[in-house]
Amino acid sequence: MKTNTKIFLSVLIYSFIICHLLSCSEQPTAPEDRNLKWTEDIDYFSTQFKSKQLNFSSLISDQEFNNKINSIKSSINSLQDYEIYLKLQQLLASLHVSHITLWPSPQKKLHFLPICPDKFSDGFYIVLANQNNINLLGKKITKVGNYEISIVADSLKKIISSENEYWINDQLPGVFTLVEALKYFGFTNDLSKVELELEGAGKVALISIEEPFTDFGSGYRSVLEGKTVPLYLQNYSRAYWDIYLKENETFYIVYNKCADASDLSFMDFTNEIKDFIDSSNVSKVVLDLRNNSGGNSEVIRPLLTYLQNSSFNSEGKLFVIIGNHSISSAVMDAIYFKQNTASIFVGEPTGGKPNGYGEVQTFKLPNSGLNIQYTVKYFNQVAGDPDSLFPDYNIVLTSQDFINGRDPVLDFVLKF
Repeated sequence: MKTNTKIFLSVLIYSFIICHLLSCSEQPTAPEDRNLKWTEDIDYFSTQFKSKQLNFSSLISDQEFNNKINSIKSSINSLQDYEIYLKLQQLLASLHVSHITLWPSPQKKLHFLPICPDKFSDGFYIVLANQNNINLLGKKITKVGNYEISIVADSLKKIISSENEYWINDQLPGVFTLVEALKYFGFTNDLSKVELELEGAGKVALISIEEPFTDFGSGYRSVLEGKTVPLYLQNYSRAYWDIYLKENETFYIVYNKCADASDLSFMDFTNEIKDFIDSSNVSKVVLDLRNNSGGNSEVIRPLLTYLQNSSFNSEGKLFVIIGNHSISSAVMDAIYFKQNTASIFVGEPTGGKPNGYGEVQTFKLPNSGLNIQYTVKYFNQVAGDPDSLFPDYNIVLTSQDFINGRDPVLDFVLKF
């Protein structure tokens, strides 16, 4: 059984950061040639990024950027390939734009912990584990080696491209699972093993698993196994789906991706929703954006138009659920509903800012093949510069909520 999609997405994103470096490091290259190629790549990166990234000078000064570039170049000879990649990513992360990041091609294997945590309001808890470590499910991680988990998190967040603390919280579990990231910051000396300290279980030495990031989590056991899985964790591979909760007279819509599904356009999906609601006893409608990290913000327009002009556009009848994994076009869609309907917003703050950079483009470095992702448009949707889109009712998810299969957010809406 799989768990929350945000874990796998964050692993996916930050696996991209270092997966290509392993294929590079396996190529037998003379040190002088290797250093020269890296120097050429970094110079090319510097020149191209400055000229292509919108409002570059408002994100970082020329002097600061050049100092960081020169620092990396001067250290090439003493750095492993993965350290160079992560230093470049750390530079991009310092710009505080989620969409500005590195995108190497996923080719070679990575080192993963045989467990995967999630971050809750009360700490990091193991929610996935391979067969050899299922006894660790539900345990709280307190240390990595001799380092408190808070210190580890403070280091790992330096390589996360983000706009606020909420996206960092969302992405930290994926970064934590990558042993290369832990080694980069000195929390382990060996890619093959990592020592954790767990609350109530003491120290545990974990042997890492070397596999392609696309296989991460395959065959892992879930802490939710044998339990009722909350609706928002079901069908997360589908762009959108719905269910009628008859007992509560509530129509629940899960919108996981801002895109048309191949088997059912969103327009047709909306028409089906309209037909059902018009012929059923529905008291309230819920739109769940918790697992949505973006796409095309215009796809949702048919549903917005229908609900805006329906009897549900009134106090207490229309709800939008948001969370830390809601970014990019998902935030834009939430703002559409905020500005055009009487929706009540429930959940946690979004990982994306209401105003921010988008319209992603890339360029490739000539030697390493590393893709640099940058943005060419700024979206100004609300007054001021709020850090996040905040819910009307902030409801956090605790470890025990998750482990016991509870969804306090939807429960709140159903009882409202």
